[in-house]
Amino acid sequence: MSPNTHVDALTWLYQKVTGTLPGSIAPLPRSGSARVYYRITSDYLTCIGTYNGDVRENETFIYLAKHLSQRNIPVPQILGVSECKKYYLQTDLGSLSLYDIITNPDADAFETEKLLVKVVSDLAKFNMFGFEGIDELMLYPIPRFDVKSVMWDLYYFKYCFIKPSGVAFNEAELEKVFDYLSAIVLGGDNRFLQFRDFQSRNVMVTPQGLYYIDFQSARIGSGLYDLASLLYQAKANFSNALRNKLLQLYIDELETNRTAGKANILSLFPYMAIFRILQTLGAYGFRGLMERKAHFIQSIPIAMQNLGNLLESVSDNNLYYLNQLQLELSQLFKVENDEYFNGLTLKVYSFSIKNEYPPLHPEHGGGFVFDCRVLPNPGQLDEYKDLTGLDKPVIDFLNSNSEVKIFCSNVSKLVMETIDKYLARNFKHLSVGFGCTGGQHRSVFCAEHLVEMLKGNYGDNALKIVVNHIELEKR
Repeated sequence: MSPNTHVDALTWLYQKVTGTLPGSIAPLPRSGSARVYYRITSDYLTCIGTYNGDVRENETFIYLAKHLSQRNIPVPQILGVSECKKYYLQTDLGSLSLYDIITNPDADAFETEKLLVKVVSDLAKFNMFGFEGIDELMLYPIPRFDVKSVMWDLYYFKYCFIKPSGVAFNEAELEKVFDYLSAIVLGGDNRFLQFRDFQSRNVMVTPQGLYYIDFQSARIGSGLYDLASLLYQAKANFSNALRNKLLQLYIDELETNRTAGKANILSLFPYMAIFRILQTLGAYGFRGLMERKAHFIQSIPIAMQNLGNLLESVSDNNLYYLNQLQLELSQLFKVENDEYFNGLTLKVYSFSIKNEYPPLHPEHGGGFVFDCRVLPNPGQLDEYKDLTGLDKPVIDFLNSNSEVKIFCSNVSKLVMETIDKYLARNFKHLSVGFGCTGGQHRSVFCAEHLVEMLKGNYGDNALKIVVNHIELEKR
C-alpha cells in the first residue's frame, strides 16, 4: 500500500472522528518496526495517525491502551480506529523522549535522575497493576514469558549476532548455557505484565508528565526483564551506582503492594540483565551487522562491555563458556579506552571510497567525511602511481595545485570551528575522514595536511589526534 493511500485513509478516519479535515499530514521518521506514523494537525486537534498491516497486533495495542489507562498508567489514548483495523489515531505526545534527555551531554544530571526515579516507579506500577484483570487471550504474539519465549530470544542472539560475527563457537556448550539461563530467569515471580520493550525511547516526556508507548508486545512474565531493559540500554550507559539505586527503588515500590522478596530479586537480577543483553545483541546483530544500520552498530561495544561486567560480577561456573565467548566477541567490537584523556580525541582517517568508510565511534557515530576525488589525481601519473600521499613528490605535486590549497583551507577552517565548539562544550570525540578512489594519494595527503594544521593551533592537553590511513595499513 502506497504512502498516498495511507494519507487518504487517515484523512478519512480523522474526518470521521473530528468532523473536520486535517490541515496537514506529515510522515514521522521510521523506527525499527513495520508501523508507519504520521503527525496529523489542524486547528481542532493534533494527533498521531498509525498504519500497521498486522491487525492482530493493532487489536492488542488498542486493548492494552484501554486496560492500562483504566489503571491510571499514562499511555496514549486511542481516538479512532478504521473498520479494517489497520489504521488508528492516538494521542500526540510530542517528540521528546527520555532517550533524548539522557544522551544529551548538556542535560542537568539531577533533573535527569529525578525523571529516572519517576520512570522506575511507573514501571513497577505498570508491572503490578497492568497484570490485574489482564485478558491473557488478548496478548500477542504470545501471552506469556515462558520457555519458548526465552529460547526465541537466546536463538536471536545466536543466529543474528554470533553467526554473522564469524566467530567459531561450540553449539552444544552454548545450548547448555541457554538451558541454564532459561531455568534461572523463569524461576522468579512471573505475576506481572511485562512491558517487553521498556527502554528510554519508549518514554515520552511531555508538559503533562511522562507517557509510555510501544507496549503492544506485552506479556505475562517477570518485571525484572523490563527493569534490565531500561538500566542496561547500551546508549544510556548508566553508572553501576545509579543502576543499584534504581533497582532498590523498584523493589521498594513493589513492596508497597506485595511481598517482593528482596533477596531473591537481588540474586536474580544480574542473570536477567545478562539474558536481556543477549537478546539485545541479537537485535543489534540483525539491524546492525546484517542490515548495516549505524545506530545499532554503535551500540554493540557498549553492550559487550556491559555483558562482560555482569558475567564477572556473578562468577558462575555454569556461564564459563559464555564468558569465554564474550571475551572473543569483544575483540571484534573493541572500543579504544580514552578515559584517561580529559580533552577532545580527534580521529583522522584516509580511506578508499571503493572499499569501506571509516568505522563509526560507538558513542557519537559522527563527524565529517570529505570526498577528495574532486582534486587532481596523482595516482593517474606514472611517476606517482607507486607512491603515496606520505611521499615528498606527491606532496609537492598536490601542494603546487591551487584547487588543493583552497580545498584544504576550507576543510581546515570548518574542522577548527567545530573543534572550538566541541572543546567549549567538553565533548570527547570527533572524527574526520578523507576519501579518494584508491585511498593512497589525495586522501592521505589531505589527512596529513589537516593534522599538521591542527598541531600548530592546539596543545596536546586539549586535543589528542589519532591518524589511521586505512588502505596504507593493509599493505
